[in-house]
Order: sequence, then structure tokens, then C-alpha cells
Amino acid sequence: MVTNPQVRLTVRDYLSIPEDDENRYELIHGELYMAPAPSWRHQESIANLVSILRDFVRSNGLGRVVASPIDVYLSDEDVFQPDIIYISVERLDIIHFNGVHGAPDLVVEVLSPGTERRDKTLKSARYAMFNVREYWQADPIAKTIAVLRARDGVFEHVGVFGEGMTLETPLLPGLRVDVSAVFDYYVPQA
Repeated sequence: MVTNPQVRLTVRDYLSIPEDDENRYELIHGELYMAPAPSWRHQESIANLVSILRDFVRSNGLGRVVASPIDVYLSDEDVFQPDIIYISVERLDIIHFNGVHGAPDLVVEVLSPGTERRDKTLKSARYAMFNVREYWQADPIAKTIAVLRARDGVFEHVGVFGEGMTLETPLLPGLRVDVSAVFDYYVPQA
């Protein structure tokens, strides 16, 4: 965390971060957080899942899938950079030249030691509050995907899908995610 919790920052403050600052930041309920560079497993998991989601969404004309970095503006005090987002064709108007202005239908966060706690608590609560319909927490170490579905402004835990399992969701009818394929990556030497 890089801000004084007594001072609430806004989108205006977030946008004043110099463009040559190569760090990744998120504004969560008025507090600025910096995220460390992601690991190899983290990035490969994102690439695999984006490929699966994008191919399905495009071939069925369902909307758009994009990977970070992309700013998602949820309020004047909340700007997130989720690892992956899906926006349904009916809601493409929330996509603007400078990011997404509104809640994506699906948000996927690939967990990492530096951000896992924040992804599971602060960000999860804010995603629910701002009406993200479904939230996936992909864990490249445990090789699982936890699925949370919005109901009345909070997330209900639908289930945890592991290797050898197939993830399906009513949000994207017909999609079948082979969880093993998401976590099929090269493991670099220590």
C-alpha cells in the first residue's frame, strides 16, 4: 500500500500517476495499491484462460474478452486492473478508449502471493458491490479455479474446480473449461 489511509484518492489522482511509471497500480476504495510483477505461472495461466475464453466468446458472438493491463473504472474511488475480463455483447457500451467504465460480466483474478489476500477480500467485496456477475479466482499453485456468482450484491461460492474437472457456467452457456488446460504450462528451472 502506498497511500495514507486517512486520505481518500479519486480517479483524478489515479490518472495523475506519470505515464513513465512502469509499476501497476489499482485504486481500491480510495486507497492506492501497487502490484509486484507477476510470475511465469501467473502469466501462462492468464494466456491459457484468455485463449479458451476468447475463442469461445468470439466464435459465438457473445462479446469481448481482454487481459490486463486494462483499467476498469467502477467508481470515483475504484479503478482495478483485473487479469481477465469478459463483457457481454449487450454491454459493450461500457468499453471506452481509456478502459472499461462499469462492471464487467466476468472478472478473473489469477492469484499470486503478493495480491491473493487483496483479491479474495477487498477486491471481491468491491466487485460484488458494483455488480460483477461472476468472479473467478484462479490459483496456479493449487491448480484450481474458485467460482463466485453474484446474488443480491454479494458473491455466493459456487464451487472450486481442480485438475481433471470441467468448469461450466450459466453466464456463458456451452462453455466447457478444462481446468487442466488452464494450468498446463512450462515450469522454469529454479
